[in-house]
Amino acid sequence: MSRAILSTYTTVHQVRPLDDAFKRSLSDDLPVLSSSLSVPPPSQPSPPDIWFGRDEIVSTLAGIIAVNENPRLAILGAGGMGKTSTALHVTHHEAVIARYKDRIFFLACDAATSADLLASLILQVIGVSVGAEKNLLTALHVALKCAPPTLLLLDNFESLWEAEKDHNAIRDLLQKIANSRSSTLIITMRATTPPPGIRWTFFESLPPLHASSAKEIFLAINAAFCDGSDDGDEVLDELLMELDYVPLAIHLLAHVSTDTPPRLVLKQWQKQRTRMLSLDSYTIDKLESVDVSISLSMESLDVNRNSDAIQLLGMLCLLPDGLLRWQDRLEVIEKTFETASSNLFLLRKFALVYTTGAKLGVLSPIRHFILQHYPPDSQHVRCISNIIWELVYTHAMVDFGPKFHGAVEALSLEMGNIGNLIDHAIACDPGEIIVDISIQMSFHLSRTYPSSHLSTHARDLFLEISDGLGAAYCSQRLGDILRMQNNYSEATAILTDARAKFIEIGKHLSAAQCSRSLGEIRQMQNNYSEAAAILTDARAQFTEIGNHLGAARCSQSLGETLQMQNNYPEATAILTDARAQFIDIGDQLGVAQCSQRLGDILMIQHSFSEATAILTDARAKFIPIRDRLGAAQCSRSLGEILQMQRNYSEATTILTDARAQFIEIGDRLGAAQCSQRLGDILMMQNNHSEATAILTDARDKFIQIENRLGAAQCSRSLGDILQIQNNYPEATAILTDARAQFIEIGNRLGAARCSQSLGNILQMQNSYSEATVVLIDARAQFIEFGGHLGAAQCSQSLGDILTMQNNYFEATAIFTDAQTQFIEIGDRLGAAQCSRKLGNILQMQRNCSEGTGILTDARAQLIEIGSRLDDSGCSA
Repeated sequence: MSRAILSTYTTVHQVRPLDDAFKRSLSDDLPVLSSSLSVPPPSQPSPPDIWFGRDEIVSTLAGIIAVNENPRLAILGAGGMGKTSTALHVTHHEAVIARYKDRIFFLACDAATSADLLASLILQVIGVSVGAEKNLLTALHVALKCAPPTLLLLDNFESLWEAEKDHNAIRDLLQKIANSRSSTLIITMRATTPPPGIRWTFFESLPPLHASSAKEIFLAINAAFCDGSDDGDEVLDELLMELDYVPLAIHLLAHVSTDTPPRLVLKQWQKQRTRMLSLDSYTIDKLESVDVSISLSMESLDVNRNSDAIQLLGMLCLLPDGLLRWQDRLEVIEKTFETASSNLFLLRKFALVYTTGAKLGVLSPIRHFILQHYPPDSQHVRCISNIIWELVYTHAMVDFGPKFHGAVEALSLEMGNIGNLIDHAIACDPGEIIVDISIQMSFHLSRTYPSSHLSTHARDLFLEISDGLGAAYCSQRLGDILRMQNNYSEATAILTDARAKFIEIGKHLSAAQCSRSLGEIRQMQNNYSEAAAILTDARAQFTEIGNHLGAARCSQSLGETLQMQNNYPEATAILTDARAQFIDIGDQLGVAQCSQRLGDILMIQHSFSEATAILTDARAKFIPIRDRLGAAQCSRSLGEILQMQRNYSEATTILTDARAQFIEIGDRLGAAQCSQRLGDILMMQNNHSEATAILTDARDKFIQIENRLGAAQCSRSLGDILQIQNNYPEATAILTDARAQFIEIGNRLGAARCSQSLGNILQMQNSYSEATVVLIDARAQFIEFGGHLGAAQCSQSLGDILTMQNNYFEATAIFTDAQTQFIEIGDRLGAAQCSRKLGNILQMQRNCSEGTGILTDARAQLIEIGSRLDDSGCSA
């Protein structure tokens, strides 16, 4: 809080006249105060009104004061942590006031350049006159010994402590105050340890605020910051975290961001950093500018005399995550800089760094200030970079497998440090080392949190130094990351260019890898014929080179392509063979992925028990090798199985969790697929309005990532909802368009499902002849591609038409056959529906006894399944 702001809260405490006995005790030793000190005592400030997050420490300190006869407390920490505010809240605590009443005195030490001057200020504020010839320290000691209980708060004590290099007089002053039994001493100080020679009752450095308290402070000053912004809360949380929850920085940012949109404030902070945190560009008030506050700490350190300590600080400021395992790493640093330990002692002394557990860190405002005004030299940058690069070289290239979990744990704690050092190197000292580091980290990120940032930087660096091969490697990695992020158009352009460069240079293995990636992109875009051609050619290249792993991966992708084309027998054969190759090679990831695809095929073929077993086992393989994408995909498939089994509650739980995993990973395709399935479940539960909203949103996401299959499937579901709602014209239009999309993609099973729905609409419109033709054709397509459920449903609909036409004999035959198919694939609802229809036919044929028995049994089955809608048609 600025001095201007603080002054609005201050009140002048009247000093109580000394009683006669007290005066007499001083009269012999303390002559009248000299005229130079005969001025009114300074006003005593009140605690700030905007105050959050320090209640616990205030209560603790007030409790210590209340139960100790002669307590000595030191409130320590970096500049801007709220030491003064905390101390003022302590002195205004009801327990403290009850003990000292109006004998509580605040003294700012900023202007005190000597122990004598501070002693004279204390004497002045407590109302004691001292002659010019008297020793001020002795006079103070006598005055305090004879005085009623008195509390002295010496604020910014570091100003006095650092003003004189000889601390004897200052230490003597503290000892005389501390040795006065009725006196209580509190100091605030920019330091991590208080002055020696005093037995301190309590001393502690104030930590940063908790996130919630930081937010309360900000909004108490700038309450409208988040108003009118969709992501204001999110931006504010990011800003507060960037500030490391330092109170002064939060106060100043809240003031300067008034009437400014949150995103613009974040952008300004990222550009200006601590220069932004000032109420006035010309201020010299440390409470109005973070830079001024930090500058005071730097002056205490004495930049010119301690240049090595400044360089060490600059080196540490390159690490936003802090120097982890700092004691071990300090030994490494000392091999290059022998005085590192003594320099660190100085930095800790002035609270410019902090330690917490195994971490040595620098608060964000200090870090940004130092990098701007005192950046480390190249030797110090190289020293800290080498420590972090060793970590990268050890762990970044570890692929999925038994060591992957350990590699992720080792690197995840240092991701901020690695990224910042790479950015610093690119800006200040680009070279081959940083390119190699960027490539290795891009590989690691492609396995964990895909990001194109590093690969783009590295590629541009290679181009700057005219290294075509290095640029091609970076382009390959960048293209693969874009592919994982479903950015297919840009990925295709980059990978095609990289492949051409590899062919030109003669790097056939890398060219084949690019071809495989391009084939997988065509597959995701549902261009199956082109995908199959590219993958077959890539497999031949890998085989010719002798790269069995690459060939096996191409076979795996070819099997997936055949699966998407509903060619399940051939897909199963190829995937089974690819899995065997992965087992021989020892590639656990490939084994798990092939098992996953085989489980998906079994799911489509309604072999639910076997599919569940295989997918559960595949998911268990993905988890220990930290392949979160594979694990999430298995969860999605398991959710789909539960959906098909009409276990909607459990399916919804699993699919919702899988969608959250996809979103966290950044896989938009997986998240959209989960939303699609959740929309289908809502449709099956007759929650049509919510289902329509979710499916429409999912379709939009599929369109954004160029996934035509997903978009067509959502359109089909939306058409089915319109059909259920008897909106036949609009349903027909959407389903006809969806069928055309499936045919264009080459997904004939999807086209058959649209034809099935269109046939059902024609049936509902009493166009029986046309409906029969469409349904018979759809059933033939289902049979051809192993779509047993669709075939059974088409037979059921054909039986309905025959029933409507009073052709009971043929309808009975078809319903009986459909019922058998439903039983074989484990669809209890379909089987029960066929039973109900057969019972109705018997009743219509006056065979009431047998019909009633079948209907009663069908009703029991439907109740057990939970289909209330179908149960209503089973009245005997």
